[in-house]
Amino acid sequence: MAFGAVLCLSLPATTARAGEVSAAGLVFSDAEGGFVLESATGTGRLDDPFVVVERITGNGEAALTIEGLTAAFGNRIDTAHLTGFALTKIVRNGTNQVWRDFPVELERHRGEGSTYDDGLSFAQGPQVTRSIWAEGFASGRVVDEPHDGIVFQDGTIPPGGSVTLHLVVTDNMPAGPIYLVQRRLAPTASLAPAGRHPRARS
Repeated sequence: MAFGAVLCLSLPATTARAGEVSAAGLVFSDAEGGFVLESATGTGRLDDPFVVVERITGNGEAALTIEGLTAAFGNRIDTAHLTGFALTKIVRNGTNQVWRDFPVELERHRGEGSTYDDGLSFAQGPQVTRSIWAEGFASGRVVDEPHDGIVFQDGTIPPGGSVTLHLVVTDNMPAGPIYLVQRRLAPTASLAPAGRHPRARS
């Protein structure tokens, strides 16, 4: 899918309180724990994605809370979805463990995976070019059903290192906060349906 050039200015992020940062209409938070939110900037467009910098400190779940996604926010990535935005997630490994893969998953309700019919996805849909890849992992696979997840793999992120994820998130039925969850304790296989998987970048 071809995207027209868009002239956009990066809006400065404003810190609302500790662990919560506002940027161009969305509010990002580390309230769920497991990591430290360091900054968030950008506008969410393909040529100016939201850039969220995090430091993960534990080996369990780390859930980034995202609030403010409404119909008024609109779709900033030019897909047919009601709302959408581009997100670059820079994650620093503040643990003592080597990361050999990096699974992430969307949730509408905390603790429950995003279902096929809840409208939330990594830009799932026909004839959609999804800008999804990682710097630090050579490959990955996208899972659209029965929940929305991505597993980046074929890489090694040592303690003190970092990985950069490039994602697109859409929501056809925005209502309240959404969560982007990293699960270090869940086996990678739990996100993989049977059969062949597409590469994460498509």
